[in-house]
Amino acid sequence: MRITHVQTALTLASIGLAGIIVASPPALGAAAEGTIAPVMSCEALAKADLTRQDAQITSTATATREGHAYCDVKGYISPVTQFEALLPLETWRGDYLQQGCGGLCGHVDVDLKDPSRTSGYQASYAPLMNGEMVVAADDEGHETASNGDGEWAKTDPELRLVFGYLSEHQLAQAAKALIRTFYGREPAYSYFSGVSDGGHEALVLAQRYPEDFNGIIAGAPANNWAALGGMFETWVAQTNRNAEGKQILTAEKLPALHAAVMAACANKQGVIEDPRACTFDPASIRCADGVDRQDCLTDEQVKMVRDEYRGPHDAQGRNLFDGGEPYGSEPAWSFWLVMPAADAAAPGDVYATLGIAYLNDMAFWSNPKTPYTVGSVPFTADMHQQLEQLGGIYNATDPDLDAFRAHGGKIIIYHSWADQAIPPFATLDYYRAVANQMGGYQAIQSFSRLYMVPGLYHCPCGQPVDGDPATTVQFMPQLVAWVEHGDAPGDIVLPVTAQSTGEHLTELTISPFDPLKPAPQNNGLNSNYDYIGASSDYRKGNALWCSWDGPTLACSPRS
Repeated sequence: MRITHVQTALTLASIGLAGIIVASPPALGAAAEGTIAPVMSCEALAKADLTRQDAQITSTATATREGHAYCDVKGYISPVTQFEALLPLETWRGDYLQQGCGGLCGHVDVDLKDPSRTSGYQASYAPLMNGEMVVAADDEGHETASNGDGEWAKTDPELRLVFGYLSEHQLAQAAKALIRTFYGREPAYSYFSGVSDGGHEALVLAQRYPEDFNGIIAGAPANNWAALGGMFETWVAQTNRNAEGKQILTAEKLPALHAAVMAACANKQGVIEDPRACTFDPASIRCADGVDRQDCLTDEQVKMVRDEYRGPHDAQGRNLFDGGEPYGSEPAWSFWLVMPAADAAAPGDVYATLGIAYLNDMAFWSNPKTPYTVGSVPFTADMHQQLEQLGGIYNATDPDLDAFRAHGGKIIIYHSWADQAIPPFATLDYYRAVANQMGGYQAIQSFSRLYMVPGLYHCPCGQPVDGDPATTVQFMPQLVAWVEHGDAPGDIVLPVTAQSTGEHLTELTISPFDPLKPAPQNNGLNSNYDYIGASSDYRKGNALWCSWDGPTLACSPRS
């Protein structure tokens, strides 16, 4: 089945129900002050016609979630994207929230506690918890048992497009049609919140579909997707693989490594404010006399750790991604980059499984005849260039947000300085490109903010804490205040929940970040990157748009 362009301007008549007059609501009970009542029953909503959104409702049911009553709607969008929407029966106050996904997605699980549904470290947002918002999410076009499963894309280019850039726009149109039908009106404001792949989705929406949402949160965005999946995610494992295919560094050594980094680079409060200013050399904790102990690194481990901090590069030293593991992220390497010594499958069972799935099933129109493994990925400029051929489908790196700004949209981008899964340097490169494209840092403050969070990891994901220091993140109140009341966010205070060293902290204040300020220049391993795609990846008009011409899929940039 083809993907067709959905229409965005629909009348109630075009999406109404056969035999139901939506202007005359049934007796559903009086709404509380300030709330908006449905104009029909949840049972009647099951008959809504969403064919103009290429969507179909498969079920509706009344449900209680977090103590509030909803019409729980499930359905699919052509060709096979599964979605769920929760429409409050008694407590809706007019806003819509769409939630992103993570990894390669493959699951639908609307979350009323975490606004992004994927971060694991976000504070709950009261209006969402209190049933005041319609909320929806989807599986990005496929259902999988594993986050690193790419089989769904192996022989289906259409599903690659759905994952790359179509799914969230399609869901936005379907969800808004549901809202118009069920409540007889448009949402007052529409918001999107996503982290990781959800942050990638967020930037896709701002770049490609600037009128879909009034406010967007893009957390830890996987924006430079092709290089991230093909180069970085595979590098972290191949770098930790010795001649016998076993781990060079195991998880048991991470505490000592992190302690050494914090001692060298953290301030008196125990915070690494910017890893680019850190000059820690792993050789400083080299094992004396070649004796391997838990509190030091062997020569082979020193090289491995240096390569992790530096990130993927070719034989000439040119970076194949926007950087490597940031200083301060070491505890979170466990289960992402390294495993305990007892794990015989490592490093083949770490984060690289997602990258290998990408290379074998998604990254090229013609899948490799010989599948890639952790040990066979070539880290060359040619490989980077090959990956960029489909980068225009998966990447979200176009710096031209002029249409989003003109529509009145507001976006908050944030990234963790200690993100072990998606190093923060690609976000810095992207936001710097936005500033350069759109008139400078002050000019883009009218609609955007970037916040860099010290110490925070990508997500807990098995870690006992969220970072060092560990903080609880919340940006929804600031975004809503900006969109609905014009209150632009300034400094944001995050509560500190744990730290390993330094003076006791109860909170951490983060300020809007200016990417045009000169970066620290030193001999640290997080400094002075020479990314091979710096000019090509972050340029206006780099996105591909694809459509079917008979049996052929044609892809090209838009002018």
